[in-house]
Amino acid sequence: MKKRLFTTMAILGVSLFTFFAHTISASACLWGAYQPEEPKTLREE
Repeated sequence: MKKRLFTTMAILGVSLFTFFAHTISASACLWGAYQPEEPKTLREE
């Protein structure tokens, strides 16, 4: 009984952390798509 409870809690924890990792990485990709305009002083012309 104790081993089954531990296994269930471990699977639930791993699933939750995997969900968080996917959510955070997806939001980081959206922020990575934003490209602000480069200042004139930094441009190489």
